Amino acid sequence: MAGKITTEIDNYMAIVHDLARGAEQWLSRPAWLEFAPNNLCNLRCVMCGQADGVPLVVMKREDAARLLDGLLPTISLWTPSALSEPMLADIKQVIQKCREHEVWLNLYSNATVLDGKRFLEICDRIQKLHISFDSHHKQVLESLRVRANFEEVVQHIKEILPLAAARGVPVGFVAVLMADNLLHLAEFIDFLADIGAADARCDLRVQPMLYNAKGCEGRNVTDRFTPAEIERELDRACERARARKINFFSEFDDPFRRAVTVVPPHIRGIMPDMLIHMTETIRQRYPHFCRMASYYVKIEPDGRVFPCCRAPNELEMGNVKEQEFEQIWNGQKYRTFRRKMFSGDYPNACKTCSFLVDNPAFEKRHEVRRSAIATSEKVNP
Repeated sequence: MAGKITTEIDNYMAIVHDLARGAEQWLSRPAWLEFAPNNLCNLRCVMCGQADGVPLVVMKREDAARLLDGLLPTISLWTPSALSEPMLADIKQVIQKCREHEVWLNLYSNATVLDGKRFLEICDRIQKLHISFDSHHKQVLESLRVRANFEEVVQHIKEILPLAAARGVPVGFVAVLMADNLLHLAEFIDFLADIGAADARCDLRVQPMLYNAKGCEGRNVTDRFTPAEIERELDRACERARARKINFFSEFDDPFRRAVTVVPPHIRGIMPDMLIHMTETIRQRYPHFCRMASYYVKIEPDGRVFPCCRAPNELEMGNVKEQEFEQIWNGQKYRTFRRKMFSGDYPNACKTCSFLVDNPAFEKRHEVRRSAIATSEKVNP
């Protein structure tokens, strides 16, 4: 254990060192991995590309094992996802590799396959479980998460929550906020509290809908509601969250951003807690460089490598089926990407990405830069 912790701490320090020196070739390695050996999902959620017929892609088991054995020595946190349900992504191999390399899972599940029994089989490596669950209305949930069975999902959640609470495993709920569920948001919080979320110290995060699938059309909250109506419903949700002792976060831009913290968040005292703290430090001290791109790597089941979770094609850095990861990590595409980050010549995909530009420290830095440019132009017309 001590050896792994030392490796992780040294890598965190190397990440900060690489940022501080503005390096194109990095001494550090990724600390957070997003990868699943397949993109299999049992649902066809209307807001997900799976609904439009994403082809099934599976990495060979031996290739996945070789990739993981090379990456996991410096990895603290692993998100086993690829537009998929992780319980279907060779979860036995995932857990085996987590135990071998002392890595923790940032696990997102739709709770259709994950029940209490399966939770107990893997919970020793879960840093946090995020349950994707959008509504307490059967018709709404099943219309959004096509193929889901509402009663089955609720039963699984009821089984998992007390087990997680007894073992100190944090659980959060993630809902995509859409026109379909906005008006029920406050009552949804009551429902979660009633089935055990308050006792388990859960939080609820509502996220904007991204136009990832044809089924998104017309479902954005702004398609059917005025800004005032949206704010009213979010404020009602905040009131219920305070009353029911559930932390609530609306991950939208202003004026729809909200944060209600009424119970202390779970701190497990494990290395991913330090990683998450470090990422916030990077966000403040190096706002010009996307913090995700400094510590994160996403690898698709087909081998493509990306520096962030959103993974636009523009930012493909290489393919592990064609090159070793080490060659990609400090290859020409990554070095060019880093140089652009440091110089402020951001790729198109980054220029409007909230992860970078919604950082208050980023905007402040650019105000200073614009002021300096304006001053220089006055002095040297």
